[in-house]
Amino acid sequence: MKEVELALEPTNGYINSFTRNTVEGWWELEAGLPANWVYDENSKIGCEIIFENEVGKLVKIFPKKQNVVIDDLINYVEIIIETNKKISEKEKEFTDKMQGMKNLLEEEAKKFYQELEELKEHSFKKKNDDFDKSLEKAETKKPQITRKPRTSKKSTDSVEKEETTK
Repeated sequence: MKEVELALEPTNGYINSFTRNTVEGWWELEAGLPANWVYDENSKIGCEIIFENEVGKLVKIFPKKQNVVIDDLINYVEIIIETNKKISEKEKEFTDKMQGMKNLLEEEAKKFYQELEELKEHSFKKKNDDFDKSLEKAETKKPQITRKPRTSKKSTDSVEKEETTK
């Protein structure tokens, strides 16, 4: 590889072209960036959107002062690339974490509703079975007492009247 290609390697796929600004006497470059990437100009390097659509944007990066060289512009593009890759990794990390938490929550909810459904279906059946068994045990333990039928007061009164009238 040639030295120029080595210097541009970190920006492969992003730098579109170099242009000589003959009015100002410096080099400018154009970089293609994804639509959601962030960048900002500073006191020495400026940025201007040339073209933008839903896929990405073409940004002109240029010096604001005479002492900024083309290597500075290339380094600035590298900073844009590195920063946005870090942002992307952070977003992916967060999204993965949230997805894991969502899955965990869904599993907990599923388990809870399954237990609740089992409780609804089986609790009375089990309680009734246990209750029936306890009644059966109680019946076998208690001696059965035969009771004399009670006679009502009315029937006793009528018997007494009959006897006195006789």
